Amino acid sequence: MEGAMLEKGVSRERVVEELIDSTGKDVDWRTGRVLTGLYDPGEDAHDLAVEAYTRFLPQNALYVNMYPSIGNLEKDVVTSIAELLRADDEVVGNMTSGGTESILMAVKTARDWARENKPQITEPEMVLPVSAHPAFLKAAHYFDLSIKQTDLDLSNYRADLTSYREALSDNTIIAVGSAPNFSHGSIDPIKEMAALAAEKDILFHVDGCVGGIYLSIMRRMGDKLPDFDFSLPGVTSISADLHKYGYTPKNASVILYRNRDLRKYAWFVCSSTTEYVVINPTTQSSRTGGPIAAAWAILRYLGEEGFQNIVSKSQDATNKVISGIREIEGIDVIGKPDMCMFTLASDEINVFEVDDEMKMRGWQMIPQFACGGSPPNLHISLTQANVPHAEQFVKDLKAVVETLRSKGSAVNTAELYAVVDEVAEEPLEVIMATLIPHIGLSGMDLPEKMAPLNTVLSRLPARKRDQLLTFFFNMK
Repeated sequence: MEGAMLEKGVSRERVVEELIDSTGKDVDWRTGRVLTGLYDPGEDAHDLAVEAYTRFLPQNALYVNMYPSIGNLEKDVVTSIAELLRADDEVVGNMTSGGTESILMAVKTARDWARENKPQITEPEMVLPVSAHPAFLKAAHYFDLSIKQTDLDLSNYRADLTSYREALSDNTIIAVGSAPNFSHGSIDPIKEMAALAAEKDILFHVDGCVGGIYLSIMRRMGDKLPDFDFSLPGVTSISADLHKYGYTPKNASVILYRNRDLRKYAWFVCSSTTEYVVINPTTQSSRTGGPIAAAWAILRYLGEEGFQNIVSKSQDATNKVISGIREIEGIDVIGKPDMCMFTLASDEINVFEVDDEMKMRGWQMIPQFACGGSPPNLHISLTQANVPHAEQFVKDLKAVVETLRSKGSAVNTAELYAVVDEVAEEPLEVIMATLIPHIGLSGMDLPEKMAPLNTVLSRLPARKRDQLLTFFFNMK
């Protein structure tokens, strides 16, 4: 097996050529047809961000005494995002590598806060809607917390307040709401949820990773949105990603705390080894100054006017796309999305087949499995890069749906469901042996047509699905 390092190094030209060749099967992010996970600020802003990133690539943000510029840039970025989220002068925060790290820090901070302020809790719990980001479950796994997932109001895919209220207990150390949830683009009833948490002296975190900046800009432009930020006294921390609708390069996010009294539980400081003193406000020690400088540069370059222009165009396109989809018989947008994120579902056709056919036309969406009462669906995060292509997307979707409805499905969903139901509680080896002939899997490469595999995965209980995915990717 040959790795990257050879006995002798090769030329710079060959390295670049090999890197380019390695992307042969990658999605082309420049087409404007990637409808998730890509946030393109435009060519000029992108070039500026790359320049800022590479200029600060060598600097290590661990050593703020050596590189005070990074600390100053980070403070500027945090101040700007805090101001968007209607923070007062007491709110403080730090930059992280992304939403997952911001969420990990919020949960770690809550755990350590509870250890000191609620020492009677020996079995700490976190309460969150089933629509909350998986990073919270990862945090619970890492920090040894129990999880209580609460129901959704399936009329709008927001947290159900009755279920949420009933889940809060004397063991709850942190409760969570989303603004919005990634899966359906819906803002939870944050005001009511934060108040319920405050009544029990429970820390309350708002996951604004995907929408914190975008929704704040919408509000400043006059859109009537429910409160979700530090204007609510029960909100004790907020995460907001810069590398999503902040349009900065990855990896850049912000974690904000109500005050320094809370943030002190985030720090890890250690001078009890022969090594140098470690002083970390986040999970990382060494970290390049690149993302911090790039985030600062994008905020500086676009300004609020630039962000408002992006949001205005994106929302106009979103409204047109949703209106167009609702005229297509056989598929619809589910829930009541609050921004440029939404999902497609169908009672008539297999949405995973829709995804396959749209990929053949160059469109990239995210399949999402049935969970918490939500049906199998396709997620879309629309950005300004998609705006010029919005009309074509609706046309292609209409053609695909009409074809599937008229010609019928190539996937026998009922048959697959029957096979899955028969073996769902069997050992993993039995499930694998039974399902492989039905899903087009040969070797460890994913099939070109993913609909059969996604249909099977969506039908499996989440616990078995996670085991199956772990087994598969661990073999690669």
